[in-house]
Amino acid sequence: MKNLITTLNSKSASALTGVCALAFMIAGCNASKNQTNIELNQNMMDQVSIKSQDWDPAQGDVVQMRTPPAHTVSRGHTPYKYATDPAGADNDVNPLAGDMSPETLTMGRVQYDIYCALCHGAAGHNDGSITPHMPIKPRVLVSDEARAYKDGRIHYAIVMGKGVMGSYGGQIPADEKHTRWAVVNYVRSLQKQSVSK
Repeated sequence: MKNLITTLNSKSASALTGVCALAFMIAGCNASKNQTNIELNQNMMDQVSIKSQDWDPAQGDVVQMRTPPAHTVSRGHTPYKYATDPAGADNDVNPLAGDMSPETLTMGRVQYDIYCALCHGAAGHNDGSITPHMPIKPRVLVSDEARAYKDGRIHYAIVMGKGVMGSYGGQIPADEKHTRWAVVNYVRSLQKQSVSK
């Protein structure tokens, strides 16, 4: 009988120890809203390097994101040749000039519908969904003035912006498919459709 009680007590003690260990593990993995979980390898979370928008307690309230030195270029970034020369952008040659294939126009239309149609309208008539709320209206892309623009000038407006229109160089990629130029060709197709109506 004594052996039975000892066996039950040791089983109960083992079970109690297991339950306590399980409770501690669950509590350790479920930190509160304002406290992070327990990290076993803290070198991955807290590195000595300073993140770009982090702060260094030793430097007080100084922001760590520094302005890069003059004339430096980010890796993988090719600067736009005409960034400071809008007039020179007229000489920029469209690698897709005259390419009105369905693939090119579809690629241009997709980007146009996302970024341009809100202001310029689906057909370029300055009737986008947010145009009535704008104090300065965007250009009518199918006007005689816009038809006279060279492809490079339209490309410049996409990359650098124009007037109150911001730059879309960060949104529409400068890739091997020439997506920005496809938007230029799509605008040209809208202009042709407007003339034929």
